[in-house]
Amino acid sequence: MAVIIEVLGWGGKSQRHYRAEGPSITIGRGYQNDVVLGDSHISANHLRLDAVEGGWQLNDLQSLNGVEVIKNPFADSTASTMVLADGAEIKIGRTKLRIIADSHPVEAAKELHRLEKDVGQLNRFSIWLPLFLLMLVIDIGTLYTNSFVEWQWKNSLSSILVTQLFLLVLALFWAGVGRFLREEGNFLGHYNLILLATLVYSLSGWFVGVIGYNLSAGFLIETVLPLFTLLLVALLLSANFALATTMIARQRWITSVGFVGLILVVSIASQMQQWGEFSPYPEYFSALELPALQIGGGESVDTFIENLDDLFADADRLAESQ
Repeated sequence: MAVIIEVLGWGGKSQRHYRAEGPSITIGRGYQNDVVLGDSHISANHLRLDAVEGGWQLNDLQSLNGVEVIKNPFADSTASTMVLADGAEIKIGRTKLRIIADSHPVEAAKELHRLEKDVGQLNRFSIWLPLFLLMLVIDIGTLYTNSFVEWQWKNSLSSILVTQLFLLVLALFWAGVGRFLREEGNFLGHYNLILLATLVYSLSGWFVGVIGYNLSAGFLIETVLPLFTLLLVALLLSANFALATTMIARQRWITSVGFVGLILVVSIASQMQQWGEFSPYPEYFSALELPALQIGGGESVDTFIENLDDLFADADRLAESQ
């Protein structure tokens, strides 16, 4: 009868397995064993498994550190000898092993995520370079249009480098998670996803800013843009989870939406502290934009100053009427 010896890692995850067949299977550090393990705390001839009815009889071959039975489902507690049933887990030295039969059922195959199927395309340098250059152009353009002092490259480069360093660290984090959980980093794939999400965020922020500038609608910046940003974060998290983990779609979305929900709750809680407080400053759209972006109607600063007397007069009449 064939037996599968699985070496277990963190969280009970199978790291590697051995298949041995015969009435007796020996396990140890010596090369003459059927299963050879490199743990220095395992004896040269550590244990032997003898096929019996209902499983495998465990025989300790006078090992130095012995055998610890961690889990043994369906075992007969009244038996005089230790018989390991299918799915039993033991520990020898510092190595955990799972003993299973070759007829043991396995989980159904999981469908690959679309990103996993196209990960070869996503990991291409030809995809990263245009995204990276476009990101630099947008960063420089944003800094230039929002600058109201003399343009200096040294001041802008520091901001651009900090942004790119943050995105790089974020991509390295996800690559490390993938390397740990799936033994594949996909660093460039994660970096491209993060760059793409950052581009969408920058363009949407610019678009909302222009609309708010023309409509003088501050709620676009205060409400619409943050909600869109949270949605974008949820999508990015789900995509990175798909590349770095083996989570199913439902688990990915629950985790992503849960994280975004936590951010939303914390943000609302911080805003609630300011509710009801009197502010001497009027509420208005305070973002500064280039005059060329004024698509809708508007008036110049000079015209606004000339009409101040009329505005105050209207305010006085309104106050007297109340």
